[in-house]
Amino acid sequence: MLEEKKQNKPKMTWQRKLILIISFCVLAFCAYKLIPKLMEYGKSRETYEHIREDVVKKPEKPEKPAADSETETVSEVPDDSFKIDWEKFKGENVVAWLQLDDIGYPVMQGKDNEQYLHTLPDGTYNYGGSIFLEAKNKSDFTDQNSIIYGHNMADGSMFGKFRSRYGDAKYKDHTFDLYLPDGTRHTYTFFAVVLTTGGSDVYTYRFGSEDQFLTYQTTEQEMSLYKNSAKPDPKAHLVSLSTCNGYEGTNNRLVIQGIQTGVKKTQDAASWWKPDTNVSDTEQELAEEMSSDIGG
Repeated sequence: MLEEKKQNKPKMTWQRKLILIISFCVLAFCAYKLIPKLMEYGKSRETYEHIREDVVKKPEKPEKPAADSETETVSEVPDDSFKIDWEKFKGENVVAWLQLDDIGYPVMQGKDNEQYLHTLPDGTYNYGGSIFLEAKNKSDFTDQNSIIYGHNMADGSMFGKFRSRYGDAKYKDHTFDLYLPDGTRHTYTFFAVVLTTGGSDVYTYRFGSEDQFLTYQTTEQEMSLYKNSAKPDPKAHLVSLSTCNGYEGTNNRLVIQGIQTGVKKTQDAASWWKPDTNVSDTEQELAEEMSSDIGG
């Protein structure tokens, strides 16, 4: 009986062997491509976790008042500002610290938009790169529209949570902060959340007139995934947070735009801080000249 069973066992055909060999080769190639990228993801997470632990001091939670208090007194609103140890960034091209809920990163600015696309703040190569400010923007965020780029990372880091989280209307009038090396905190309230493409008019950062700027703001709000309360303002300062929207290499973009609604001094300026010298008011170059792979 055993001999009969052995004889009846089907033999592996050459077609099956070929399929197995091809499958093995495909798996090996995927591992060859995937493992290094996963290692870079891990390095990126580790780097930014270390930066947060090393340079950011979160605000302390205020103590709850006693429940049996007979007289209620109006107390000052506790300061919920982060404190940034700017001296740790000395010698690096950092222009701000971005804080949007649990998304916290230094904002770099290079000589061009390629410098930090796949480079960590310390200059080492990493696919995740850095969060960075448009090279043509003023580093003090006084342009009419300052553009900050970040990758849509598959593990949810950088700007990887944007579409799954902030595309929802429950985030109407949400806020984020930029802490600057001059010791100020700039608060921005959601103005528009827009789906667009790389190099579109959304990426205009200076305007020839106030009327053009107002028209731009109105268009952005009409394009927004949901309506926010802020009104167009000819004197406004916008910050646009841009990332890819979809598969790797896509030209589709998701842009969260905030309008500045508050500025306050929260700490001393960094010892190395100098006022922005990029104050040229020359006409903006054509949007088509901007690289379409930025912010992916």
